[in-house]
Amino acid sequence: MENARLSGWQMITLTFTFVCATTFLMLPGKLMEDAKQYSWIVCVWSFLYGLILAAFWLYLSKLYPGKSLIQIAIQVLGKWAGGLIAFLYILYFIQIASWVTRNLSDFMHNNLMPRTPLSIFNVVVLLVCAYAVVKGIESIAMVSELVTPYIIVAFWIPFTVMLKDWDWRTFHVPFDFQLWTTILHTKYALAFPFMETIMFMMLFPFVKSRLKTAFFLGISSAGVILSICVYMTIGILGVDRGSHLIYPVYTIFREMQFSGFLEHLEAILSINILLLLCLKLSLLFYCAVLGLCQLFKIERRDIVAFPLVWIISAYSLLFANVIENIEWIENYLFSYYMLYAVIVPAILIICSWLQTLYKIQRRGKPA
Repeated sequence: MENARLSGWQMITLTFTFVCATTFLMLPGKLMEDAKQYSWIVCVWSFLYGLILAAFWLYLSKLYPGKSLIQIAIQVLGKWAGGLIAFLYILYFIQIASWVTRNLSDFMHNNLMPRTPLSIFNVVVLLVCAYAVVKGIESIAMVSELVTPYIIVAFWIPFTVMLKDWDWRTFHVPFDFQLWTTILHTKYALAFPFMETIMFMMLFPFVKSRLKTAFFLGISSAGVILSICVYMTIGILGVDRGSHLIYPVYTIFREMQFSGFLEHLEAILSINILLLLCLKLSLLFYCAVLGLCQLFKIERRDIVAFPLVWIISAYSLLFANVIENIEWIENYLFSYYMLYAVIVPAILIICSWLQTLYKIQRRGKPA
């Protein structure tokens, strides 16, 4: 495994950028369609659920300190069963990476460069991410440290300018709020993005201090900011209009004007989205490559990373369009993510308890 060290602050910025990346782009419009003016409340209970999952994964990691998720699976379940679970997790990271790649290429194609084929966006971005993966997790973490303050400032200062269009009447849309029904209709918000953060179990061994605090702070800060973002989007665009937009936050930036001569400030958001999605993609790419190297005892990351560019690029083209992607998220994502985020970790913990109990019983037997 790479001999790297991550500070607590780097872990916070990595977690923050990972959670925020595609969430600001894809989630608000769908949430406003399903939960109307209460969609910001859905964001609140989603990130609280994410904190519970984080505690769950940290407990599993504590049982096997210094080991990644792949190494834990092999140690607990053995070479063959554990190797199969490890390989499934690697495929899981590759799948999420391909979806992030497609989200980025769809956004760029639909809003900025409609004549450029999606495959061009895919390959160019993935080659950059592959180079970052070869350089190592410390390089990715340093980039995250550098761009996080800019992303926060460049996002929130222009966003607050649009508060002049705030309308409290948008929160009085006739809608019968039923807690259980709303949870069922918006369960994808529990999966995306918070179940995806199980990927950080691959990075836990690199964090030498304040791991728990950093991981919790990264998830909670991103969750709070997402809730505020959705709340402000409702007040600015309104529920009816926002729910019919694929990228409502981008629309807010596109319609923003500081003065009569300063326009097209959506370019600021486009840069933010590009930076965030490249960071998230680099993290997923790195974890997939690291998992393959650990599973098959490969020393060099470059011989894994660059061929993986073409696999992820091809996989990202399986969805016909962004609407089909959103429908898959709504109907199947929660059930699919449950397997990797909850069920398999629970099995690993139970097997670890049973193994410990068996060892204690064997020690207690007379010779």
